[in-house]
Amino acid sequence: MLLMLMLFLPAVLDSVCWTQENDVHGFGRISYGFATVYQCQSACINDSACVAIDWEPSNTEQSCWILTSTAVGDAMNTGVIAHYELNRANIS
Repeated sequence: MLLMLMLFLPAVLDSVCWTQENDVHGFGRISYGFATVYQCQSACINDSACVAIDWEPSNTEQSCWILTSTAVGDAMNTGVIAHYELNRANIS
């Protein structure tokens, strides 16, 4: 299931669009231990190489995965990972 989210971030002059897909994970990942998905998404926006994130809140030490590729792995039936692709088209 795809879900479009609109986040309005103070550091960005225009809206940022994310596409969410559940129960898949991406490749080219660097892990971070952010406390919220908002922090993870903000880190992605501020990294020009980032095209997506994986958010795994059940893994408190490595909950955020910054991705440099939009390729996703096999579907997982665990129900714990949310994959968000960043659309930079609206970023000023």
